[in-house]
Amino acid sequence: MSIDQDLARARTQRPRLLGELETLLRTRNPDLDLFVSALAHYGEPGLAQLHIYGVEGDRELRTRLMKFATAWLLERGISIELQEGRDLYDIRPWREARGGTAQDMGSLDVLDEI
Repeated sequence: MSIDQDLARARTQRPRLLGELETLLRTRNPDLDLFVSALAHYGEPGLAQLHIYGVEGDRELRTRLMKFATAWLLERGISIELQEGRDLYDIRPWREARGGTAQDMGSLDVLDEI
């Protein structure tokens, strides 16, 4: 597969996988109001950063969830590596409960309003 094909696959795969991850984290932690957000570098198939919102006050739980999320994404071929000096863009999880529309691929509206 060419680099262009890898990047095209990653552009469609990352929002879907982030949505699956968010759903999985919410299912395993129904008492928490969790949201997932990510940043990616232009021209790279992985992620630059992953954020889990809804556990800000519990460092131990946030660390445990981040370790799980990172391993889960790595198993699916999505690495997380911040590269200095590279431009970033938001990746929003694909949320099936909202119909999974293209508008699900920007920054989180819920978080933008906070």
